Amino acid sequence: MASFNDLEVGDVPESRTFHQLGILLLDGSNSMNRIGEKNRRIAENLNHGIREFLTFFKGSSIRNNFSIAAITFGLDAKVYLPATELESIDDYADYDPTTTGVDGDGTFIGAALLHAEHMANEFLIDREGDGLKKTVSIIVFSDGLCQAPDATKEIAERIKKNPDISICSTLWTAREDIANDDVKQAKSVLQDIVTDIKFYKTSYSEADLRQFFIASLSSQRHKNV
Repeated sequence: MASFNDLEVGDVPESRTFHQLGILLLDGSNSMNRIGEKNRRIAENLNHGIREFLTFFKGSSIRNNFSIAAITFGLDAKVYLPATELESIDDYADYDPTTTGVDGDGTFIGAALLHAEHMANEFLIDREGDGLKKTVSIIVFSDGLCQAPDATKEIAERIKKNPDISICSTLWTAREDIANDDVKQAKSVLQDIVTDIKFYKTSYSEADLRQFFIASLSSQRHKNV
């Protein structure tokens, strides 16, 4: 994945030279209530990772070029945060997906991808008066196996036909569980839906999540310059 080290951090933001939307797809299934790193629930690890990611990007000199949205999912999905310019986002808001009212009895990533596809298309079609290049990064986080993998892959393949949209994904798991069959299957699905295998990452910690989110939002930057 693209490194976040090339992002310039500074107090004075540059004028907008491109516009990129990052759509976070956040697993809100009941398994997110399991204990993860630092004796916190996995959902809390995710919440901390997102806050650190937003704080980092809001300190970048190119922050005017980005907008963020969030979709939570279980067996269904809902838009938690509509597309919002990065400067206007509260990076200390609650990004725990288990509190958003989705059906947590299972995991269907495709439900979130459908919402993201619609949001991405609306964003790309809405031309800005300055004619700036627009791209979308769909950033998927899950901690378990999708219960409708074939449908999810079909939706992802359709989305990936648009060169202005990239899909990145990460699986949260404990290091000691990486060899489990369910974990292997979950990882395989998340690898199958990404635009390029380099856009997949296995995450074991909040630091991994922070790096994943930053790198994922950077994945389309080469197309914008």
